[in-house]
Amino acid sequence: MTETTLGTWCREIIKLATPILGVRVLHIAVNVVGMLLIARLGPAELAAGALVTVLCTSIQVIALSPLLATGICIARRLGQADATGVGIDLRQGLFMSVAIGMLATLALLTLPTLMPLLGEPQALQALTAGYWRGMAWGMLPFMCTACCHQLFFPVGKGRLVMLFSAINLGGVLLLGHGLLHGAWGLPALGMAGWAYAVSALNWVVLALTLGYLGLAPAMRRYRLFTRERLWAPDRLKAFFVLGVPITVQFASELLAFSLVNIMVGWLGVGALSVQQIVIQCASVALMIPMGAGQACTLLISRAMGRGDGQAVRRIGLAAMLLVGTVMAVLALVYLLLPGPIIDAYLDPTRADYPTLATLASGMLAVLACSQALDALRNLMLAALRGLPDIWGPMWLNMGLLWALGMPLCYLLAFPGGLGLWGINGGLLVAFGLGALLMLGRFHQRTAPLVGAPSRQPVPE
Repeated sequence: MTETTLGTWCREIIKLATPILGVRVLHIAVNVVGMLLIARLGPAELAAGALVTVLCTSIQVIALSPLLATGICIARRLGQADATGVGIDLRQGLFMSVAIGMLATLALLTLPTLMPLLGEPQALQALTAGYWRGMAWGMLPFMCTACCHQLFFPVGKGRLVMLFSAINLGGVLLLGHGLLHGAWGLPALGMAGWAYAVSALNWVVLALTLGYLGLAPAMRRYRLFTRERLWAPDRLKAFFVLGVPITVQFASELLAFSLVNIMVGWLGVGALSVQQIVIQCASVALMIPMGAGQACTLLISRAMGRGDGQAVRRIGLAAMLLVGTVMAVLALVYLLLPGPIIDAYLDPTRADYPTLATLASGMLAVLACSQALDALRNLMLAALRGLPDIWGPMWLNMGLLWALGMPLCYLLAFPGGLGLWGINGGLLVAFGLGALLMLGRFHQRTAPLVGAPSRQPVPE
């Protein structure tokens, strides 16, 4: 392996991961700005906003997870130079997106009937019901657009996705403001108005996306909208085999982190305040390995498709180098400059500030280590998906989180008396073991490929 080859793959990962990260940032910006505007409507809306954010995000993450299988299959078709197969896979992906989108829509429409059973205050029930009904109308186009992204990214059209996402953000800001407050002759719908604005722009972005796919000369070779193999059950089966373990893993980890937050709540309001700092920092940092991981998955899938086994380990090593560098920089920030981060969340005038600030500094130090290990774990999971090797890693990580991580968090925090240190320390142990296992599995799975003849040792 030469330095030039490794540098080439680093540039390829950056080139592919940058628009993926950009789209994630723009999508998050819609949610963040929306919650800030909703919070200004009043304390009831602020509380309702916290509730709908958690549930809507969980539904979206679980619904989007199976679509990663579409990207893996399309990338492999591209590596095989099978343009017709790309079109077949995208059509099946769109069918799957419609089905999942309808289920997600039904879930959102069902949530208002579940809130009374969960004992939520009556005032919040009315606010959240309108929001979820508004969001439900946009789930179908949201899913179909996300499916199309599984083609845009591997063919190098990620910047176009960023442009459409920027249009979405601008449109939601304008329409959302109008529907929130009744500006420009629009009805004042309160926080539900923001949800309807998001749904309306989802349809606009889908129209732009499908319009480009249908009209752009660069897309004609894939014959995306022909009737050839309009229905391909074998491809749907392939998506199912790949998508189910990915979805189960994402859902399992969301549930595990929800349980962690519940345990933190048992420690009191102060612990929750500190844990919120940890969650926010970790959420921002997690975007880096997730974006690089998706790029890694697509590049490895494409390399496997063209029979370039030698490139697979180089791609994984390049991704580790990039992500490791970023995580090291963030760790130094947490260790050397914890004060500005803590002061952004905690009021220095509150009586318990010194105690909470000391605890938060310690948690940021733990996060510096656990975040790097979790980044490596997620990156190797993404690399293994490209081979594809999905079921084994899923069971290993679920076993670590639920058989080791969650019990360890509880035992250290409560019987062990370590409190928040114990909870985050338990996660550190689980992430560390997960990173080692996934790194070892990647080395094992790619070892037979290193000596294989390579038809195309560098990216196209």
